[in-house]
Amino acid sequence: MGPIILSSYELATNADILQGTRLQTVPAGGILTFELQAEINNAANFFSVAIQMPNGDTPLNNVRVPACNPNTSGVIDERQNLTVSFPIMQGGHCVFSATETGTSTLSWRVTYTPGG
Repeated sequence: MGPIILSSYELATNADILQGTRLQTVPAGGILTFELQAEINNAANFFSVAIQMPNGDTPLNNVRVPACNPNTSGVIDERQNLTVSFPIMQGGHCVFSATETGTSTLSWRVTYTPGG
């Protein structure tokens, strides 16, 4: 089995982004990498995210996502984005949620790499 890469964007709050995707249940032990970029991150308009691992650990909880400069919806700029990786065991469901405050968009990419 090779990597699985999912990507999209959120226009509003989403409580479980991976629900209903190929990563709803992890096929084997490995690493999940999250790449996140907001369109806007100011006092009134931003996205925050949380990640809860299958064992209940919450390595990210209400973390604001950096914005792309200049504001460009749909762009994940590796020089400015938030990138984090976590080990994950087979069969687990990782709850990845995003909360919108004001008006913004969130671009995201999640990469599962088997074997970790």
